[in-house]
Amino acid sequence: MVNHNKKLIVFDTDGVIFRSQLLLRISSSAGILNYIRTLFLCFLFSINLINIRELLDRVYVMFRGLTEEDLWQVYHNMKQMKYAEETIRYIRDRGHCVALISSGIPDFLMKHLSGRLNADCGYGIGMKMDNGVFAGEIGGLLSSTDGKVKVIEQLLKVNRLTWEDVVVVGDDRNNLDIMELAKVSIGFNSYYPVRRKAKYLVDSHDLRKVLDCISLEDNPSFDELSSSLKQEISFSWMQEFRRKGVHVCSVSVPFLANVSYLLTLKLLIIITILYMFAEWVRLNGFRIPVLNFVTRLCVRPDERRRFALAPLTLSSGVILSLILFPELIACIVIMIVACADSMATMIGMFYGRVKLPYNRKKSMEGSVAFFLTAFVCAFFYLPLMTALIVSVVSCIIETLPIEFDNISIPLGTGLFLGLIL
Repeated sequence: MVNHNKKLIVFDTDGVIFRSQLLLRISSSAGILNYIRTLFLCFLFSINLINIRELLDRVYVMFRGLTEEDLWQVYHNMKQMKYAEETIRYIRDRGHCVALISSGIPDFLMKHLSGRLNADCGYGIGMKMDNGVFAGEIGGLLSSTDGKVKVIEQLLKVNRLTWEDVVVVGDDRNNLDIMELAKVSIGFNSYYPVRRKAKYLVDSHDLRKVLDCISLEDNPSFDELSSSLKQEISFSWMQEFRRKGVHVCSVSVPFLANVSYLLTLKLLIIITILYMFAEWVRLNGFRIPVLNFVTRLCVRPDERRRFALAPLTLSSGVILSLILFPELIACIVIMIVACADSMATMIGMFYGRVKLPYNRKKSMEGSVAFFLTAFVCAFFYLPLMTALIVSVVSCIIETLPIEFDNISIPLGTGLFLGLIL
């Protein structure tokens, strides 16, 4: 069914239509030193130390002497996101206007790209050419800091639309100004500044995923909403099972530490550092093949825009337990935080009905599940009455309104065990 509420769908190009940045590809063809310098300048831009005009001036001056043929060759070797052409065709078939806009790609390449993908228009920066050779100077609206705003305002005037009719799909901070003005903003494999402010987030190499976000703005039918809700609930179940599966893996730590204490401690510290790096990478739209695959499967919806602290606090709790407590106590508290905390979360999240009066984030059902699981874990190592007392204490600590219970549970339980043993 064609939607008669016409919209202007604006796609950034580098990182959205293309899987990488044309600037970096051109610089790599101009030599390794130029590539390293361009990479460094792009980093400075990403952390807001230079603006888009400074970035373009300092990068494109290095390309002086490149021929138009060199640029075309790099352009034709760029890999596109999956189903880019099909996505744009789907949007246009529903009566919307599609514009491809880039502040890093030459205008003549953007014109060709828009024709290749059947978009309505494509805009890039101007390059001064002298007999087919780049003279080192750039210009045009899109080379300025507010260039994208001006280009879109021209398009709105031509199509008799307003900013309320604009949907922006972008990945980096050069799109923030138009995202703030647009009715709908979609962060596509986005950097952290965009990830924080975009209305929707898409982390995929399949451009069709943005269609789900656009459809939600087109007065979806009941069937579409219920289907989306079912998918979200299914994802929530699977995501929590995967998340707690990783959590439970920490039960192997005491056994590994018994084989080699120092090696286990070093591995845990290395894994923690790698995880912190992987989270920084994830929040900036990049991927590390194994680590990011695990984190993307396990992060909750509210953690897609921020650092997921739970694995970090869990590893910290386990590491501190190994360092601070004797072997027996460390083994018990790690087993409790790995198994009992996981069970409490699963039961509380999906079956919890009676909230605790002093901590509304916890439920009676989850606390009972924690107590029973903690008792089983402790009973493997301690006499019956001692295990019972320890499970009660650890359960009380778990119910307290402490944000980082992956640390408070093992440390609090470990200190109590140290006193009674």
